[in-house]
Amino acid sequence: MLLAQPSASALARAAAHQATSLALLASASTGIRKGVYRFSSPREAQAQVDEALANVIAATAAHRLRAR
Repeated sequence: MLLAQPSASALARAAAHQATSLALLASASTGIRKGVYRFSSPREAQAQVDEALANVIAATAAHRLRAR
């Protein structure tokens, strides 16, 4: 059985996803507080998720640098 080879862009996206996952494993929080959130659009909701994710990754990286 011949399997299709993934494209370079698919491999790059997978690598980014894996790096993000590994960064989040080192964190005890997702960066989003518990509660009810109401957004005017899916884009606004995704912006909050992206910002929280960036903050958690930055905090994890800073912690790792201090630990060296």
